[in-house]
Amino acid sequence: METIGVVLVLAALAVLAAAVVSLRRLRAEVARTEARAGELAERMRALPPELTGGFGTGDRHVIVVELLNLFELAHRESALSRPFTALTPRLVRDVVHRRLVGRVRESLAEAGVTADVRVHRGR
Repeated sequence: METIGVVLVLAALAVLAAAVVSLRRLRAEVARTEARAGELAERMRALPPELTGGFGTGDRHVIVVELLNLFELAHRESALSRPFTALTPRLVRDVVHRRLVGRVRESLAEAGVTADVRVHRGR
């Protein structure tokens, strides 16, 4: 009876090991495929997936602005942003985006430009 139990435990361990190896191979393949897809999208200058539904090759043109010094802007605005950046970077990012969207809307309105200013999350 003990022998059967030991054999079953060993068989289960072998199946578990095979599953772990298979899972690692699949994850590696997914990572390689994602990297290749990213490279192809970059070469084709494709829009990020979250923008493809509303934008494409139609008559509308879209101006994209990527903020490269987001936390630096936050630190200039408030001394409290530095500790919050360490604790909740996403919250600080969202606050900065909201403020900047408001400023852009105001600037465009002052210039007489009618525009739809929105934030889209990229990769």
